[in-house]
Amino acid sequence: MEKEKVDERVIMLQQLQSEAEAIQRKIFELEIVDSQLEKTIESLEYFDSLDEGVEALMNLGGGVFAYVDVKNAKKMLVDVGAGVVVEKEVKEAIDLLKKKRETIQQNVTTLEQALQQIVERARQIQEELLKEAKKEEK
Repeated sequence: MEKEKVDERVIMLQQLQSEAEAIQRKIFELEIVDSQLEKTIESLEYFDSLDEGVEALMNLGGGVFAYVDVKNAKKMLVDVGAGVVVEKEVKEAIDLLKKKRETIQQNVTTLEQALQQIVERARQIQEELLKEAKKEEK
């Protein structure tokens, strides 16, 4: 194999590695969001089980929390995208978050498939380079 073709394949391997790393980062980010949504759903399910208000801790940021009385635990303000917040029943909010989780999980599956294709292509290129190196040794 000509040196130019070897160099070309090495560059292709480096590009595939960069793509794989970017996909892995995106999968990791989506898994973090999915985990946060799962915890939020659990909290909302707790609120939904209450018959009256409840005292809760509110994160003010910077590691500071405040005790607050939640008088109406059956309605929540939900960000529905584009900076729009609407009032929803707790069950509606849970359903919305579950749909978001489904979308995230579908995206993770798609990204994992793309990652697998990249890994397979990189493996093929490595095999080609290895075969060529063995030929040149002879």
